[in-house]
Amino acid sequence: MRLTLIITLLLAMTSSANAANTGGGSAPAPAPVATPTPTPTPTQAAPTPTPAAVKTVNSELAKVTTLLNANNFKQALSALKIIDSEFKNNADVNNLLGYSSRKLKQYKPANAYYKKALKINPNHLGALEYQGELFVLTNKVSAAKKNLVKLEKLCGLKCGEYLDLKKAIGKR
Repeated sequence: MRLTLIITLLLAMTSSANAANTGGGSAPAPAPVATPTPTPTPTQAAPTPTPAAVKTVNSELAKVTTLLNANNFKQALSALKIIDSEFKNNADVNNLLGYSSRKLKQYKPANAYYKKALKINPNHLGALEYQGELFVLTNKVSAAKKNLVKLEKLCGLKCGEYLDLKKAIGKR
């Protein structure tokens, strides 16, 4: 009897708790019906370029450096001309155009590229060195020595460009 009384009390308590949760009454609340959510239609937004896809003069020159390091000056010159058309009036591009031309023994265009690089940036260390090396190749040693003096003023006696040009001039 005691057991029956406890079961009855438990059932009564459970029923009243359910009634309180469902808003009263003895009938259980109906289960909520799930309405399907429509799948969103994808929109055609313009693709956001990833950092690797963004062209910068430095990223393009990094690619050319591989060609230069492999002594592939003809292909490097072609690539540099494209870069030059995309990034106008860049001293670094013109310096490397001059370098590639010089390595291909195209001295007249090399000289024009170095002049342009130095017109854009008169203190471009690489252009001063490479133009000086061109001067040595074309027997204009006094002009090469002027570049050497300028490099000494700009970056000192221990700078790589100074040391390389000094070595190219040698005992001339």
